[in-house]
Amino acid sequence: MSSSNGNILGDDRNYKGVRCRKQGKWVSEIRVPGSRDRLWLGTYRSPEAAAVAHDTAFFLLRGPSSKGLNFPDRAANMQWVSLSPRSVQRVASESGMDFDAKLIGQSSQIFEREESSNGDGFGPSGDGSLNYDGYEDISVDDMEILM
Repeated sequence: MSSSNGNILGDDRNYKGVRCRKQGKWVSEIRVPGSRDRLWLGTYRSPEAAAVAHDTAFFLLRGPSSKGLNFPDRAANMQWVSLSPRSVQRVASESGMDFDAKLIGQSSQIFEREESSNGDGFGPSGDGSLNYDGYEDISVDDMEILM
């Protein structure tokens, strides 16, 4: 399902504004145009989610004619508004977390199908529920503007 670099979508692409930490989590940050400030966009389970956060911030900071997005097709669905760097940070982080949650939801559906094909129909907890750990460390409150 994922390539050697942890990329869920299966290609070996490196995303702009994204890097992998030693623990296997993916982080994203971006520079604010016209300043030396950087916006911390968050920590994610997948490089795609970190790239979505970067693209959202890039688009909001640079405007609708911005080139150099990781997923240029997503820009067609975005509406540009002038926001403060702090607001851009919040919106970008939320878009990355939403994307990560959708990827986890897709993988849980695959897991549920695999479990039900084994005959028992139960998730890993044994009571039919699926548990996902790891999101307790992602919070908008943890973000900061780096100068």
